[in-house]
Amino acid sequence: LLDEEIRWKLQRLREAKRAALKKKQESLISLPQGSPPGKPGALEAAATMDSSEPLAAHVAKEYPKPKEAGKRWQMPGGLLEPCPPLFVQEIKPQEAVEGHRCTFSCLFHGHPQPTVTWYNNTKPVGRIRGTAVHTTECRSTLTFPSLLPQHGGTVTCVIFNPLGTVSTSAALHVRRRMPAYEATKKEEEEEGKREKEQEEEEKVKEEEGEKKK
Repeated sequence: LLDEEIRWKLQRLREAKRAALKKKQESLISLPQGSPPGKPGALEAAATMDSSEPLAAHVAKEYPKPKEAGKRWQMPGGLLEPCPPLFVQEIKPQEAVEGHRCTFSCLFHGHPQPTVTWYNNTKPVGRIRGTAVHTTECRSTLTFPSLLPQHGGTVTCVIFNPLGTVSTSAALHVRRRMPAYEATKKEEEEEGKREKEQEEEEKVKEEEGEKKK
């Protein structure tokens, strides 16, 4: 008798579960059939509720990360994509005394590797004696070891590759160096001028003193 009672209770429990599931499915079916794209409809949801298969996990699409500044022109395989030349840092105006050292420097980028040419007053630096140019992959420097008056004017750097040409220019002012004898003469003139001014001041004071008497 005990076994029959247990079987009867289990059967009633199964029937109650089936009735509840059927009622839930009917309520889902009565909902609107349309569903947003990518989401299961009511019928699909009801059909999968009684399924013993595990739900599949959908992995969201991974978007590529932005390229780093140093790899902006890098393509797969380590190659660089073609890029017209451009200045990262242009040259700046310089002022120096005749006979002193003066340096112009710039930073650039481009692929294929740009060719660099320097000009001093529209004349290529390679034809000017007493100048030195040092160029690396992304930097170029023009040096005047000992400035001369004729170096004064404009300095221009031009970079080019098959994709384009750009240039940057800056002024170079060379101050004239004063010879030693001229400096001495100027000092003597200034000293004489100061003495003369002092004498005039003393003379004015004496005249004012006499007037008071």
